[in-house]
Amino acid sequence: MRFAGRALVIIPVFLLAILLISIGAKLATWGFGIVIFAVGLGLLLPREPLMATLHTAGVARHKLGEPTGPAGVGAVLRTESGEVLGEIGRSIGVTTNTVADYTALIEGLELALDKGVSEVNVYVDSALVTGHLLEGYTVRADHLRPLVERVRQLLDQFSVWSLTRLPRKLNLESDLLAFRGIEQA
Repeated sequence: MRFAGRALVIIPVFLLAILLISIGAKLATWGFGIVIFAVGLGLLLPREPLMATLHTAGVARHKLGEPTGPAGVGAVLRTESGEVLGEIGRSIGVTTNTVADYTALIEGLELALDKGVSEVNVYVDSALVTGHLLEGYTVRADHLRPLVERVRQLLDQFSVWSLTRLPRKLNLESDLLAFRGIEQA
């Protein structure tokens, strides 16, 4: 019932505009003014924030002793009621786990913004990502700095956000999407 207050204003104004238009030619100009007013009012009324939950995971299958391997990203964006707003599951070539984690987070946040989400609760399974973004870990690897900065820029676009680290076993859906992305490459 989030839109009830907005509907209580827009519907009567719209019906009044239709009535005025139907009265006749003398009032038609005024009636069109009311329609324009009603549309403008609908655009100005505050909208209810769209809140969502985002789970992201990045995976790189690398051999022991090698830092890189075939990598994939996964993300699942859900409304508060659990409805899936969007999913990502794709390969990103050969890279490290950390780059895959950041890429998944960036793509997931971009998806949330594209869907009109204004408040987001983000869940990741990377201790390093949460350490960089929440706990003040120093970003030592030069290639990670632009990724960290991009995530911060995206988070700044939300009116409210949170970032929480989950164990991988509780982040399975996005993790499976990332693995599926590797397999489909």
